[in-house]
Amino acid sequence: MEILLAILLGGFFGFALSYVGATGFKNILKMLRLEDLSLAKIILFAIGFGSVLLALASMFGLFDVSHLNVKTMNLGVIIGGLLFGVAFGSVGTCPGTCVGAVGTNGAKRGIVAIAGGLLGAFVFSLTYGYFKDLGMFDALNLGKLTLFNISEKYPALFNMGFGGLLIIGVLFMAAGYFLPKKILNS
Repeated sequence: MEILLAILLGGFFGFALSYVGATGFKNILKMLRLEDLSLAKIILFAIGFGSVLLALASMFGLFDVSHLNVKTMNLGVIIGGLLFGVAFGSVGTCPGTCVGAVGTNGAKRGIVAIAGGLLGAFVFSLTYGYFKDLGMFDALNLGKLTLFNISEKYPALFNMGFGGLLIIGVLFMAAGYFLPKKILNS
């Protein structure tokens, strides 16, 4: 049953990405160049809406926070994030949108991005021991740090719990709503 739900939700997510234009390289490039912020508005609103739903579900006991898993913050994560950002900007797609692009006219770019991601993951798995021996995962190790204390398992920057997540969610939704569609002229 869980796999069926995952397939249905994944299909819905891919449809939504395609519907709002997030699977199109040109749309993502326009967003990154600040020429058309329609996608940025949608992304900000979606993050905020998801945060509000998560906060409310937790506050009313509908969501068990023990299911949340926070990844450790360290130099390897920072370098990986920078590599991801450069690849995202140069290719114009990310893991979610490239899979969605396979079902659209961007299929070739999507397949190449998926293959590149799989190759990168494979190379990383082969070199993980080397990077670990270099101390890359010990440098700047802040542990499983969260912004708000959502669980006793994780340290937090602010002692606001899910109330903080609710506030941030509303702020993200407002930013998505009020952000202008265009900043720079193309």
